[in-house]
Amino acid sequence: MRVTSATLLLAAASASAAALVAQPAAATTAISGDLNIVANAYTHSGPTVTSMDSQSWTSLPATLNVAANAVANAGIYEDHNERVSAFGTAQATWASANSGAVNFTNYGWNFNVKDDAPLSSGADVDYNRPGSGSDWTYAFQATANGVFQMTYNVTATGTTEGLFGWAIDFNGVSVGPDLTTSQFAGDPTTSGVVTETLTKGQFYYVALDGNPNIEGCCSREFSGSMDGAFDWQITSGGVPEPASWALMIVGFGGLGAVLRARRTLAAVAA
Repeated sequence: MRVTSATLLLAAASASAAALVAQPAAATTAISGDLNIVANAYTHSGPTVTSMDSQSWTSLPATLNVAANAVANAGIYEDHNERVSAFGTAQATWASANSGAVNFTNYGWNFNVKDDAPLSSGADVDYNRPGSGSDWTYAFQATANGVFQMTYNVTATGTTEGLFGWAIDFNGVSVGPDLTTSQFAGDPTTSGVVTETLTKGQFYYVALDGNPNIEGCCSREFSGSMDGAFDWQITSGGVPEPASWALMIVGFGGLGAVLRARRTLAAVAA
């Protein structure tokens, strides 16, 4: 088969286009991750009861599971067994350094307080969290320009007073739901997508911080909880690097030369 200059240019152009399309899927090097939970409960006549759990990994992502359940019991008071409990479970998975999920389940409390005196009982699932102090964290380095994207969905059941959802922090800046709005609305239910740009060589730290806490005086009897589902992925791409631009220009130039040569041959034949 005869190989012409036009054929070679066409092959070079095709290779250039293919190289641009086939961007690397891997965009990060995993550094560390952790998952933490704390539950605190207290009644008007007793000390705070605390339950906490924490798991973490370094360099090699692993599945993490934590759970907490704290119960404060004031004992018999006027023929009532007063009781406050705070609880929750969570799981974090990394399918790879570039994708994973975090699921919080049944984060909340149950109040059964009959005291009529102006003394407080309370519960929270955030104060003095172990580990990093956040519910979930992931630290990584970008090995290519890319995008971090997290989809979130928070739901609630029962009395939602004091359940404020989870904040999404990206390198120390809150980029997710507005917890202040959720607090005043008394309903953490929210959903959406967060997207952040990654730069090759830079280090990044993503965290989820819940803010569920409540206290009150006198007679109270209610329960409430919230669930949070967070799915995230990291993809390479964005603005092509200088080498990619050069390859693309060569490819387009080759395609242009092929088209011009074909037009010239067609004109001569006519």
